[in-house]
Order: sequence, then C-alpha cells, then structure tokens
Amino acid sequence: MGDGGYKGGATVEGRWGCIASAVLGVPVFMFLLLVDALGDCVPDTACKKGFLTQVLLPSAVIAIGVGLLVRWAVKTARRNNPD
Repeated sequence: MGDGGYKGGATVEGRWGCIASAVLGVPVFMFLLLVDALGDCVPDTACKKGFLTQVLLPSAVIAIGVGLLVRWAVKTARRNNPD
C-alpha cells in the first residue's frame, strides 16, 4: 500500500514560522507584562489597565504575524531555489 506521496510531520516553512514566532513572541510578551506591571496610574484618576488588551492581545498579534511572514518567506525562497 502506497502512502500517496504523503509525508507526515511539519513542513519546513511551518517549523521556521513556529520557531520565529516563539523567539520573538515570548520576549515581547515578557516585556509587555513587565511594562504593564510596573506602569503606575496617576492618583485620583480612573486607570483602566487590562492584561488581555494590554499584554496578551498585542503579543499574540505580533507572534502570529511574524510566524506567518516567516512561513511565507521560507516558502517563497524554497520555491525560487528548489535545491
């Protein structure tokens, strides 16, 4: 029985994209978490700080964007140089 050309596992593009998003996403998350924790509100004013909107959402958007961009770049580079 043949496998029909299917090769299990992640693609090269997917691995590079995942590595790049983790390498950039974790430091961005830690930096934003630190800034959110150290940021102090002015006394006598309503301070709206939120973990989701100030830390998690920007970190996720940056990590996903970098991962997709690197995945696209590696796929394009492999298509142009099929070694």
